[in-house]
Amino acid sequence: MFGTAEQPGRGLPDRLLDETRLRLDLMPYEERTVQPYGIVMDGIEYYDDVLRPWINAVEPGDSTGKRKRKFIVRRDPRDISVVYFFDPELKQYYAIPYRQMTHPAMSVWELREVRRQLKEEGHKAVNEDLIFRAYNRLRALQDEAVKETKKARRSAQRRRLHQQIEPPEVADATDLNDFPVDNLDDIEPFDEIEVLDG
Repeated sequence: MFGTAEQPGRGLPDRLLDETRLRLDLMPYEERTVQPYGIVMDGIEYYDDVLRPWINAVEPGDSTGKRKRKFIVRRDPRDISVVYFFDPELKQYYAIPYRQMTHPAMSVWELREVRRQLKEEGHKAVNEDLIFRAYNRLRALQDEAVKETKKARRSAQRRRLHQQIEPPEVADATDLNDFPVDNLDDIEPFDEIEVLDG
């Protein structure tokens, strides 16, 4: 960087100006064609009007016109609700959302779990609707498990607290010899009540 006596220094590297572009460049990518319905990754469709000029684009240099052009599509594994399409002419990325925007965001790992669950259930062909129905079902089960776990934790905490509290000491009332009464037959009910004249 600073050089030596035999070799001149190259200096400090240029300062990074576009951090978003660097982050996108480092994300995993796949090559996909653009169809009239958009881009499909892992059975999920993505669409935006930015893709319109590239629908059914042919590979440059293909004289037959049969080979469809593939484009770089990147996605953040933590949230696959958006993919990033690299426009080769403008040299920039565009965020492309789910085609069906009502679907919830999910991670790649959640998608893999959903696909594994569907495979265990015996589904051979998996489509987008099936994926998101299974995802919503798994989320509901997870939310219910969290509630049950919280409920179990609260119950355990209450048990621990109740076990720590010692019961108050109460005198044993069964031993009548402790009362200073000579003869229990001499006690008359209501004999200590005064009657007030009105």
